[in-house]
Amino acid sequence: MTDAGGFVALDAAPRLSEQERLLRQLADMLNLPISVFRRRRVDPPAEGPTARECAAILAAFSRIRDPEARRRCLAMVERCTDT
Repeated sequence: MTDAGGFVALDAAPRLSEQERLLRQLADMLNLPISVFRRRRVDPPAEGPTARECAAILAAFSRIRDPEARRRCLAMVERCTDT
């Protein structure tokens, strides 16, 4: 069962490790199957974020309650991109 934000209700779900819970939430937020995060790559990518980094930044961003602070955070991240 998920709440309105798409997060698994901890009391309704089987006991999951923190990592498993975060991966499931990340997969739900991105509308991807969780298996995407479990595939082993033969050659790790030379550039780009890891799944752990993506999960960490999404988890931190989701805790920002102030809409203006979220806007500033997103703008700062976008300024850091190469594109």
